[in-house]
Amino acid sequence: MGVTYNSGFYLSRKVVFLTVVVLSALLLAVAVLSSFYVRCSHTPSQPTEKSSTVTRDALAVQSVALKQQAEEEEKETKTSIIRAPGTRPSATRPSWSWDHTSLSASGPLDQPSLSTSGALNQPSLSTSGPLNHINLSTSGPLDHTTLSTSEPWDHPTPATSRPQLQSTSEPWKYPRLPSDVVPLHYDLELWVHLQPDQVEQSSKSFSGRLNITVKCVSPTTWVLIHSLRLDYQGATVLGPLPEGPGADGEQRPMGQVAVNNLWKFPEKEYLVMELRDTLKPGRHYVLQFDFSGLVNQTHRDGLFRNLYSDQRKIRALIASQLEPTNARTIFPCFDEPAMKATFNITIVHHPTYVALSNMPAQGKECANGSKWIVTSFETTPLMSTYITAFAVCDYNYVNGTEKGKEVRIWARKDAIAEGEADFALTLAGPIFSKLEDVLNVSYPLPKIDLIGFPVFNSQAMENWGLITFDDFVLMHGEDDYPEKKTIILCTVAHEIAHQWFGDLVTMKWWNDIWLNEGFASYFEYYVTKNIDPQILKNEFFYYSYMRTVIKEDHGTMYRTVSTEVKNYTETKEISELFDLYIYKKVSGIIYLILLSSISPQSYLKTFAFSNSEQDDLWNHFQMVLDNQTEVLLPASLKSIMDKWTHQSGFPVITLDVSTGMVNQKPFFLANYKNQMTPFHNNTWTIPITWIKNGIVQPLVWLDKSSKVFPEMQLSDSEHDWVTLNLNTTGYYMVNYDQLGWKKINLLLEKDPKAIPATDRMKLFDDAFRLSQHDYIEIETVLELTKYLAKEEEIIVWNTVLKNLLNSDIFVNLNNHDIYSLFKKYLLKRLTPMWHIYSTKIRENKLQDDIMSITSLRNVFRAACWLGLEDCLQLSREIFSKWMNHSETIKNSNLIKYEVMCYGVAMGSDREWDFLLSAYETDALEGNRDAVINSMCCSKDPWILYRFMEYALDAKLVPSESPKIIENVANTEVGRLVAKDFLINNWQALYGVQSMG
Repeated sequence: MGVTYNSGFYLSRKVVFLTVVVLSALLLAVAVLSSFYVRCSHTPSQPTEKSSTVTRDALAVQSVALKQQAEEEEKETKTSIIRAPGTRPSATRPSWSWDHTSLSASGPLDQPSLSTSGALNQPSLSTSGPLNHINLSTSGPLDHTTLSTSEPWDHPTPATSRPQLQSTSEPWKYPRLPSDVVPLHYDLELWVHLQPDQVEQSSKSFSGRLNITVKCVSPTTWVLIHSLRLDYQGATVLGPLPEGPGADGEQRPMGQVAVNNLWKFPEKEYLVMELRDTLKPGRHYVLQFDFSGLVNQTHRDGLFRNLYSDQRKIRALIASQLEPTNARTIFPCFDEPAMKATFNITIVHHPTYVALSNMPAQGKECANGSKWIVTSFETTPLMSTYITAFAVCDYNYVNGTEKGKEVRIWARKDAIAEGEADFALTLAGPIFSKLEDVLNVSYPLPKIDLIGFPVFNSQAMENWGLITFDDFVLMHGEDDYPEKKTIILCTVAHEIAHQWFGDLVTMKWWNDIWLNEGFASYFEYYVTKNIDPQILKNEFFYYSYMRTVIKEDHGTMYRTVSTEVKNYTETKEISELFDLYIYKKVSGIIYLILLSSISPQSYLKTFAFSNSEQDDLWNHFQMVLDNQTEVLLPASLKSIMDKWTHQSGFPVITLDVSTGMVNQKPFFLANYKNQMTPFHNNTWTIPITWIKNGIVQPLVWLDKSSKVFPEMQLSDSEHDWVTLNLNTTGYYMVNYDQLGWKKINLLLEKDPKAIPATDRMKLFDDAFRLSQHDYIEIETVLELTKYLAKEEEIIVWNTVLKNLLNSDIFVNLNNHDIYSLFKKYLLKRLTPMWHIYSTKIRENKLQDDIMSITSLRNVFRAACWLGLEDCLQLSREIFSKWMNHSETIKNSNLIKYEVMCYGVAMGSDREWDFLLSAYETDALEGNRDAVINSMCCSKDPWILYRFMEYALDAKLVPSESPKIIENVANTEVGRLVAKDFLINNWQALYGVQSMG
């Protein structure tokens, strides 16, 4: 039946119904749009990637979808029962942890790709620059009197040890993590996909799952965490966790905080979680992530791969290098040194391999039958992210026990079988014992592993309980040169010292990295001189530590030992801090402090499992000084030491022996000496150790720009003399007036041993550098060399030759008559020393004389360069034996570079062709640069010209043409040859350079 328009009742009823429907729809639409508008108006602008094509409407739909999904997940979670995370390995796992035995049959390699599509691919916001004022609280650390590894989770992981950021709606723009949330514990599972039958394919990626228990310090709707080059499937926030009595002992319902948005901010290497609800201060939450990443194939940082040959097969290993900021490339984390937490680490790996981490393995289980092994490790103590470590490898080990703790050296199976790890094993245990005894602080972990990698760019890394090395500084073969033992000893000692200085106690921020590296370098020296009696104590410290850096340091350097906290937030800036000054200069400064027998025990025990800054160290050392009467300082330790750590450069002190006046000025290079700079008035409080007429004098302090010490005044008697900086204990240079230098010259000619060998080394170093920069005349330096025929210490001769042959004296001697005379003068004085050591070379008596070995090359090179016939003949003998494949002189390894050079120089094209063949076949593996340098030593112009022609042929010496031509041009014979070659071949050279 149709509509009856004549009926008023039916018409009015239909109109009313339609009106109600339309109004309802309009109201619903207004409500939805209002909700969306309010939500958008209260959400900070999201980063937008320039390459992104996501529209505003798409982002809105995405946001609503995420909200709906979060609401559904929250509804489901409210009905689930889960357990708060336990603190010890023996605790029952929380219900949100993973059942490794239920892995999919396909294993971790077939896990879905964790793409970053959607919200994660939001492009970056431009930043307004870093935070300008970052202040660390000076509140004290935990007062640990015992080094327990069973710290509770709710430890005061200090927001107080990091910068307090200003309130901001865009915290991802700042270079430091906000202090709203701090980590307590990581449950980390890494799946290393490496398989022995698919090395190339399976070693490219990894995946992982992570639960981070965190504590909310202040209310926040944002969680920022470091992340770099990781992909995410998603993220979840559980909590707040149950609290109160029994929270860890019974299952209780727990909620979930919806994640409205998850996106990356690559500029500051953050992963940003925008939460729907505010986190509650004082409560604990769990951040959950599923992630994946790429294994580094070329650089040895983050999680990286090594390909190597072992037992006649190509093998691979996967390992980590995290310092300073690479932990974030393996798992999302609070990657700042003061954000310490405990870790439970699990590694899923192929059964062929062994998995290693910081702590001992507490159990293994099979997943998917026997296709994968799940190795779980004990809970770590509180530690920084950058010293966590992982290795998955097909290695063997040698082991021992030291004070009830297992010590293992891991290496390639061939290396273990050939005994190459044995030497390191003989060192590691005694080094641990020595450091425990001298520091009076026990090593807190239950084991220590040292592992060598075939290629490792960092040389060595002090990961707590799993120290990593390049094979070169850990393995020692039967045919290695003797001085390599010293290299291994020093490197192992340095990294083990870090187990206390850096791992147990860590700097709050990278500006004080010297607290780690400086102490490790000092105790490296301390342990080395006690473990190896062949190493001369003072000579070794000066030669290996102080000399290296003081030759580079000067007053206009802007590099200081310690810097402001606000600096060094970018990864590149932090990496640049690991330089000569942190390792060598600081060890010299610490040497000065610890000579007063100040023990760091109180400092270590107070800040154990925590973080410190420079003033903490000074305060604890000051407390030790205040409780004794033997060592008296002219001022507080802080006021003395701050000048050494906050001022650049170092002082040169000058003694006028006629008056006893001593003054100090910053050392400047000649170009800056007469220019006023902000550093010109710098002064230091300087401890002066000294000797007068053979008698050691009491320590005095120079605490102002000048000061008179009457006891240093000398008479005209030739028996009256004085030298400052006895045993080279101070980080400064010493100058004298003319009378002072004259008395030192007379003493050396009469009795050189009256001045200790270390001081003779320093005397030459100071004199040459002072002359080079116009503090004294060159004649003063040359006067010092007159006595050298009586010098019996090769390490002193080494110092003289390093200065003399690399200085402007020879480089700028255009007068050939003077040049020839000076060579004869020097050769006459060097010959007695040469006869001593040429005999030792032929009789193979150098293997135990480490300090002589380190100096021998310079003496050998100088003797041959000066034309000493016996040196040239010895080079010919050794080179001839190499060519004939007969047994070589055992110690020829020490001087093989010098022998190659002078063997070619004194030979013909036959010797030269022998080296070319060695280069082409890589017979001298690892010495290709040395071979090329030696081939440039020929005295035959036509051979040098032919070599440069070969350099244009990429098949013969690929990518080496610039180096070859430069090296030829730097020789006496090759200078003119190279000039002719460049004129005749400039077009061909231009083509080679263009292709390069």
